[in-house]
Amino acid sequence: MSMDPQVKRVLAEMAKTDGPSIDELTPAEMRLFYATVGEQLGGEARNMAEVKNLSAPGPAGAIPLRLYRPLDLDSTPQPGLIYLHGGGWVIGSLDTHDKVCRRLAETCGCIIVAVDYRLAPEHPFPAGPEDVIASSRWILQNAETLGLDPARIGIAGDSAGGSLSAVASLANREMSGPGLCCQVLIYPSTDNSAEGEQRLSRVEQAQTPPLNANAMQKMVKSYLPFAADANDWQASPLLANDHSGLPPALVITGGFDPLRDEGIAYAHRLINAGVEVLHRHYAGQVHGFIEMGGALDAVGDAMQVIAAWFSRCHGDKQSTPSGKASGN
Repeated sequence: MSMDPQVKRVLAEMAKTDGPSIDELTPAEMRLFYATVGEQLGGEARNMAEVKNLSAPGPAGAIPLRLYRPLDLDSTPQPGLIYLHGGGWVIGSLDTHDKVCRRLAETCGCIIVAVDYRLAPEHPFPAGPEDVIASSRWILQNAETLGLDPARIGIAGDSAGGSLSAVASLANREMSGPGLCCQVLIYPSTDNSAEGEQRLSRVEQAQTPPLNANAMQKMVKSYLPFAADANDWQASPLLANDHSGLPPALVITGGFDPLRDEGIAYAHRLINAGVEVLHRHYAGQVHGFIEMGGALDAVGDAMQVIAAWFSRCHGDKQSTPSGKASGN
């Protein structure tokens, strides 16, 4: 297994910057640093027909949302994806993933509704899951006012957002009326338990940028100040008692990602529970690659895989094969 040469170039450029490692920064400093990643590596900001800031009611007040409507959609109710940004439950925002959401909306030809859930350490667990569950239910229940077809709404997210997408899928399983038609889990964190910390990929890739072990542990401790909470399924969805009856899942993993093995384990857990799963593994990629669309060709491939999977789940049953697939 070798790292994608394009990734090597990105990491070499990152290494040239003179400054402290991300794990040496305060949460506020981490957020400032993270805000520059998408700007520098995200590529062009795709033009949209409409970008609108909204809010959903939440347990601690209004939850900010941002709706992206791509060009060339008609006025009929459209398919849509709820998007949850990554950032270790501590960093990330609507702005850090603006380019990701624009490109995803364009590639999928659907409306994207991004969610700005509360972050630790100001708002530790379970604030993030509470906001995501509340906002996803509000979007499903108010789909038509948002221009969405309530029967064609999925959920997607990367890293911590992938974890929260899994949590929302579990929480919304028993909803009356149309539920989520699919889940897209991009290198998700699924197991923050003590056992999960010992997975081989977390050990092997402990020093692989951009997410090293110290930074990951620092963010997880901010999010889960009480160690026992790591065993709660809303913090570690792999540990849920029952994964049956969940919407079809696309799970994307990277070979040089410390979260690789828990993403693979979650895909297997879903398959064993009878859930339809497509696992796409990008052997040469690192954690966070979906945000590097201006530098990595693999991002375009991943976007196309997501678009085909989403299309298949909300209607076109012939566009994507089921089962496990591999990637570059």
